[in-house]
Amino acid sequence: MLQEVLSVLSSSIPLQANPAVAMEGLLGVVFLLVGFVFFGNGMTLLGKTGAKEIGVLNLAVAVFIAIAAWKLHTLGLTAATGLICVFALIYFMVAGIFILGHDAKGLGWFCLFAFIVFIWYGIFFAGLGKAFYPFTFFCWAWALLVILAFLALSLGRPLAPVVGWLFVVEAFITLLIPGMMLLTGKWQPLSGGA
Repeated sequence: MLQEVLSVLSSSIPLQANPAVAMEGLLGVVFLLVGFVFFGNGMTLLGKTGAKEIGVLNLAVAVFIAIAAWKLHTLGLTAATGLICVFALIYFMVAGIFILGHDAKGLGWFCLFAFIVFIWYGIFFAGLGKAFYPFTFFCWAWALLVILAFLALSLGRPLAPVVGWLFVVEAFITLLIPGMMLLTGKWQPLSGGA
């Protein structure tokens, strides 16, 4: 009986799905997870939640998106792999800061590096054409966030509330909404649909 069920399922499910759709779905998962972290980190900076539990969230998401980044590399999206790994490294550092109480100055300097990376990626996506303009906007929004984080963490500027609110706003605009659109097939920049 089990073999009959598996036979019916395997005959009704195409073995080779459209790779672009698979990549968009995986990107949607990454956006959703990173959105959770943005929202949680923003709430922590605004004093609404404890750092340790959000540190655990940062650690878990860092692991998940690092795995997703590797899978995207195997699917041919190596540029996305690099971008996602920048986020994963930030989240590993934030986990250490929130859970173990490490100093955040090093994270601030990494944010300066991430600022340069996000600016470059924004230019890269702009050069790919109109379908990728949203990614340009996302990268430049993240660049603004990390440069403010650099100023707050490494140079001691009193910007925590601004950075906290920016995290929350960007969690929805640059991550949750596009992530859910990618996951539900409402936005298909790689496969040329919707």
